[in-house]
Amino acid sequence: MKNILIVAAENSAENYGSKIIDQFNLSDRKVSFFGAGGDKLRGKGVELIVHSRELSIVGIVEVISSILRLKKIMNNILDSCRKKRAAGAILIDYPDFNLRLAKKLKKAGIPVYYYISPTVWAWRYSRIKIIRKYVDHMFVIFPFEQDIYDKEKIPYTYTGHPLIPSIRINKERDVFRKGLNIRDEEKILLLLPGSRLSEIESLLPEMLSTVKKLRSQNKFKAIILKADNINDEIFKKIIDSSEVEVDIINQDNRYDLFNASDVALASCGTSNLELAVSGLPFVAVYKVNKLSYLLGKGFLKISLYSIVNILLKKQVVNEFIQKEFTAKNCAKAVSTLLNDQDKADEQRREFLGLKAMLSLKSQPSEIISGKLISLIFGNK
Repeated sequence: MKNILIVAAENSAENYGSKIIDQFNLSDRKVSFFGAGGDKLRGKGVELIVHSRELSIVGIVEVISSILRLKKIMNNILDSCRKKRAAGAILIDYPDFNLRLAKKLKKAGIPVYYYISPTVWAWRYSRIKIIRKYVDHMFVIFPFEQDIYDKEKIPYTYTGHPLIPSIRINKERDVFRKGLNIRDEEKILLLLPGSRLSEIESLLPEMLSTVKKLRSQNKFKAIILKADNINDEIFKKIIDSSEVEVDIINQDNRYDLFNASDVALASCGTSNLELAVSGLPFVAVYKVNKLSYLLGKGFLKISLYSIVNILLKKQVVNEFIQKEFTAKNCAKAVSTLLNDQDKADEQRREFLGLKAMLSLKSQPSEIISGKLISLIFGNK
C-alpha cells in the first residue's frame, strides 16, 4: 500500500481530484490518499488533514495576513507526509500555496506532481523557475502551455481540459425550468460569485445591486449558484442586507441549470469556461482588495482577464474588473444579452470553437492516473 498526498483546496480542484482517485480505484494498484480537500474527497475515502474551507483565501494582501495560519497548515501536511512515508504528492492548482508546499515536499524527498499549471503565461513568469526546481512532472490543460514547457525543458503531459467531458445535460431545458417553477416567458439570470469566501464577500453585494437595477426594466428570475464549500448562512446574510429577491441553488445539476438559464453574471475563473462550453452568454467580473490588485498588476502579462477571452484572443465576453465592476456597467451589459438575441447568439457562435480546442479522445483523469501510476509504481 502506497500513501499519496493530494491537495485540492478549491471546489473545482476537488472535482478534478475526485476523478483521478476514481481512476486509481479502477486500477489494481493499492493506494491510500490523504491531504487537503472538502467533503467530496472525504467521500472518496481521502483522510483529510485540513478541510478546504481553511484554505479559502484570494489576493496577495489576504494571503499575507493569513501567512502564519497557512504555515501551520503546511507544516501539518508535511508532518503527515513524513509519518505516512508519502510515495508522492498530487497538487492541484492553487499556486500561491501549492508552489510553497512543493518546495518543502521536494526537500523532504517526496516527488511532486502538479496538475493545472500556474498561469505563468498570464503573470509572474518567474514562477517557472520554481516549477523547474521543485515539480517532478506537470500536467497542463491548455494547448498553448505545451510551448512553454517544451521551451523550459520541464517534464509535462498535456491532458486536455478536465471540464469538457464533465459538461453534460441530463434534463431538457423546459423540463428543468418547470422543476424550478419558472414561467415560460420568464428568463433566468444566473449569478456565480465564486467558490471562495473572500470572492463571495467581494462580488456578491454588487451582483445583487445589478439585479436590483435590472429589475426596473426587465422581468427575470435571479438565481445564485452556490459552491458546495460555502455555508448557506453566508449567502443569506448578504442577500438579506441587499433586500433583493433571489434563489439559491446548490451545485447539483449545474449544467442543467446553465442550459435552462438565459444569461449569467460570473466571477472570472473556471466557471467562465463551463458557461462558454455550455453555450450560456455571460458577463465576467472580478474585484480583490485594492492593495492586492495594485501589487499584482505590475506582474500581469495579459490585458484580458476571462479565460474565455484569453483563449479566443479577443474580448468576446464583457469584463468588468476592479473599479469598472459596478452595478451600472453590469446591468447595461447583462440587459443587452437578455434583450438582444443577436448579441447573445454572437457570443454562442464564438463559444463553439472552445470545446474542440480543449478536447482529447481520452479523459484527462485517465491520462493523469495512467501517467502517475507509471511514475509512482514504475512501468510494471
